Amino acid sequence: MSTVIPIQRPRFIGNNDYEPVSEDSQAIQQTWAKQTNFLSKTASDWLPAIEAALSGIQSDCRRVDWDGDGASPVADLTIELAAKVVTALFKLLPKGTPPPDLIPEADGEICISWSADSVRMFSLSVGSHKRINFAGQFGNRGGVHAWQSIDETILGDFEETLADVVRYVSRLY
Repeated sequence: MSTVIPIQRPRFIGNNDYEPVSEDSQAIQQTWAKQTNFLSKTASDWLPAIEAALSGIQSDCRRVDWDGDGASPVADLTIELAAKVVTALFKLLPKGTPPPDLIPEADGEICISWSADSVRMFSLSVGSHKRINFAGQFGNRGGVHAWQSIDETILGDFEETLADVVRYVSRLY
């Protein structure tokens, strides 16, 4: 004959019934809750900032001559495609990957770039022409420069096209 002894499940940090009373305790608990879901300055937390940057580009660069030097407008289609590319990269890149810089270009495209240091960098340009142009420099390990057609309507093909980009960005870090 066996006896069953009920055992209370262990309590994990952040998973308890603790109710903070002081303002400091409440602030600590809120910070803890945010940090348990995100790895700061990594691919776990940069998507909201990227979405905000794209929104800024859309509002600031939608007219001709937005840079005061004859720049072409950044089309809504370019913004949408860049958002899809960045969202897919966010999901595909390993945790710990720093966020990219987003730069509107005078030809109406958006540059998405990473720079590890002065000799290791990678960037890709997205435009309404449904193609990504990319270039990378990997220190003494060489470089790359190419373009690929991109079709965001077929998820498997879209992610497969971005697999090269993921591989190149991963070489930086």
